[in-house]
Amino acid sequence: IRIVAGIAKTFGAIKLEDIRAPECFEIETRLDEELDIPVVHDDQHGTAVVVLAALFNIASYTHVNLKRSTVGIVGLGAAGAGIFKLLHAYGVRRVVGTDIQEAMTENFAAGGGEPTTLAGIMGEADIVIATTGVPGLIRPELVRAKQVILALSNPDPEIHPDEAVAAGAAFAADGKAVNNALAFPGLFRGALDARATHINNLMKIAAAEVIARFASEGDLVPNILDREVHVAVAGAVREAALKSGVVRFVSGLD
Repeated sequence: IRIVAGIAKTFGAIKLEDIRAPECFEIETRLDEELDIPVVHDDQHGTAVVVLAALFNIASYTHVNLKRSTVGIVGLGAAGAGIFKLLHAYGVRRVVGTDIQEAMTENFAAGGGEPTTLAGIMGEADIVIATTGVPGLIRPELVRAKQVILALSNPDPEIHPDEAVAAGAAFAADGKAVNNALAFPGLFRGALDARATHINNLMKIAAAEVIARFASEGDLVPNILDREVHVAVAGAVREAALKSGVVRFVSGLD
């Protein structure tokens, strides 16, 4: 925290990377409070933005109402917690979750989530998002008919998409299809262009909406090398920052 605060005056934004939970939550929160530039932990928020974008398209393909769905999150570390917070901010009414660390479960409950077990998630959730790093954690017999499964651990997912679909899932994908690098270039460019003091949920949701829109028919998200995506995300994030008032100054902006 002292190091980042010390160098912050020479940067327009700070991207934190590869900091484990629960330390990552305190580090980001304290820096965000101390500094007048955006501080974002990419493992949390970049992942959350791309997952939300993927869910927008999955909801369209499967005719699921995302806000009315029960979403289950297996693994409530940095990625899982970030996904939960953004889904909650977007308006998903019910999120259940589980983690082997009691502190992660307590944080989840304090934020409005419903702690349960892996079996509870697989038995209740319409959409299951796994971020545990444990290959093969979700056995095919746990999959319910018409569930959506995002098993995001790389390189080996909690369940392979073809296994999930064979077990009855309506849709399944792994971490190869959901890469958080799709989010941060446009997210940061937009925040810098707006002279934002923070990157808030409205900015993240705006980014997710644009990413989803650029996906080809049948895909979850667009190609990460498509520069037009990042330019469009930056524009949407900038507008969201200006509308929500998280800017230091706006003079000279076009």
